[in-house]
Amino acid sequence: MKNINSRLAQLAAVGAMLVLFGAGCTTTTKKTTAAPDMGVWKTSDRGQTWVLKKALVDGPKVTAGMAEIGVQVLAADPQDRSAIYVGTQDSGLIYSLNGGDSWQYAENLDALDIKGVAVDPKNKCTVYALSANKIFKTKNCGRDWGVTFFDPRTDRTFTQIVPDWFNPTFLYAGNNDGDIYKSADEGVSWQAVKRVNAGVTSMFVSPQDSRVVYVGTDGDGIWKSLDSGVTWVQIRKEFGDIGNARLVIKLVPDPTDANRIYNVYKGGIAKTEDQGNTWTALNLVTDIGENSITDLSIDPNNPKRLVYTGPTALVFSADGGATWEAKKLPTTNKGNVLLTDVKDGNVVYLGIIPTKKKK
Repeated sequence: MKNINSRLAQLAAVGAMLVLFGAGCTTTTKKTTAAPDMGVWKTSDRGQTWVLKKALVDGPKVTAGMAEIGVQVLAADPQDRSAIYVGTQDSGLIYSLNGGDSWQYAENLDALDIKGVAVDPKNKCTVYALSANKIFKTKNCGRDWGVTFFDPRTDRTFTQIVPDWFNPTFLYAGNNDGDIYKSADEGVSWQAVKRVNAGVTSMFVSPQDSRVVYVGTDGDGIWKSLDSGVTWVQIRKEFGDIGNARLVIKLVPDPTDANRIYNVYKGGIAKTEDQGNTWTALNLVTDIGENSITDLSIDPNNPKRLVYTGPTALVFSADGGATWEAKKLPTTNKGNVLLTDVKDGNVVYLGIIPTKKKK
């Protein structure tokens, strides 16, 4: 790949073609055709209307190919809200530099199953991607990618990677077998700092104190470190009678309050107001497949505004989860991941996966 300026120039050159693929058309949540409708949908009015961002640039061609791609991960560049990265099901890493108006493949990562993506918080040209038992890295905005770490055990799959926002030389990663790793040198070398009894499903560094790290698991509850991964404590019995809360799908921190964390689990959403010491289950809309909630996103500028997704609906709250409003998905396929714009909470990206898995 060329540098950022040349890539932007390429996008400008094909910009006139984007309207052919609906990049500038407003699409409501009602579907009237059986055309491919996966990929990334975007709303600028908090779910009232949606646009399928399907324009995929492939060399000199622009196609609607993004609509045929299953999305597993959505990540934004912390320094550039228009730079969006998509980890796909077997179609590699795809990125946009214009808020989803057009997309491009990351070279050398095509046809890979991408489980995780992370952008260096202080160097936008450094990006990490997870596929199978490998961690890939670029230091030059994607012109070159290399394997910065791999697990020789081929049955292991990396599922999570997050950088320390205060000191991005520190990185944390987790896999499907419960191994938690840390790197202190931008991913050059890694050390296993903890092994838990279930696969790692979610991970974040506290937005208020980067020494605090939370790791969610598929059955072993939450593990928490207060000293950058040196020691760990388990949060499991603290769930009380919220039995399934130990089956963590996604941990989501409140961006303004270090005490408040949401746990999307197999059965609902639980919230803590004291960093995990006590939890309460939120009252959710119960007729939209509550057991299949896949993601929760918070408006960074108004943490009372929440949205979660599942296979059949998007559900919004404006009061911190006290009440909810369900809206039908703008697709015939399944809602999977969400990303709320860091500056404008009305802008939400929705990643879609196919209703039926490929054989």
